[in-house]
Amino acid sequence: MKPPRLTIFLAALSLGLGLAICGLFIGPRGIAMRGGRRLVTVKGLSEKEVPASIAIWNINYITSGNTLDDINKKLGDSTKAVVAFLKGQGFDDKEIAVQPPSVHDTSTDTHEKEGTPPPDRYTASQSVLLRTSKIDAVKPALANASSLMSSGVLLSGGANPTYIFNQLNDIKPGMIEEATKNARVAAARFAEDSQTKLGELHSASQGWFEVEDRDAATPERKIVRVVVDVEYELN
Repeated sequence: MKPPRLTIFLAALSLGLGLAICGLFIGPRGIAMRGGRRLVTVKGLSEKEVPASIAIWNINYITSGNTLDDINKKLGDSTKAVVAFLKGQGFDDKEIAVQPPSVHDTSTDTHEKEGTPPPDRYTASQSVLLRTSKIDAVKPALANASSLMSSGVLLSGGANPTYIFNQLNDIKPGMIEEATKNARVAAARFAEDSQTKLGELHSASQGWFEVEDRDAATPERKIVRVVVDVEYELN
């Protein structure tokens, strides 16, 4: 007949392998003795896929010229074209913000004696920032952005939109409840396999919520994850 400790170890090992498949797993401490009581530590996992709440897209463009008036006109024309493009894609004025320009005077650069000076004295860049909750409209707009070049806009940087999920408080309670239930299922299974009875909840702690892209192709879809640590008494 196997010693009790070995029996418990094998039960814990078997349980750990089985529960890992369904997202429930026994913590590394297994059974611990504290104050004369036997405690089992388990983890409960909850995952949820959600759409992003906000998309932020910074459309950058550049130009060059020999006078500041020339630079100002070119940037102004590009800005009008970008704003018109975004409105044509279904976005509103309140979602669009024109950013201040940045101008560089190349005459202040240090050039080698044999080097050829740049053809234009000034180079400049500017951007239009889109912040929108119309997530489904962003990808089609991104696919059509190349049409801006036919309007004379020199796109720069190739910045992709950033997608943010900011409604965590709306789903927190349900996810914590689910993770706690999963932890109890794991503890009950452990108690059954180790031929003990699951007792009262001894302690519980919530881990950090994690929000990450579902994958590289769909950053507008997020995976929210939370793990709770729970201790139960074993009778």
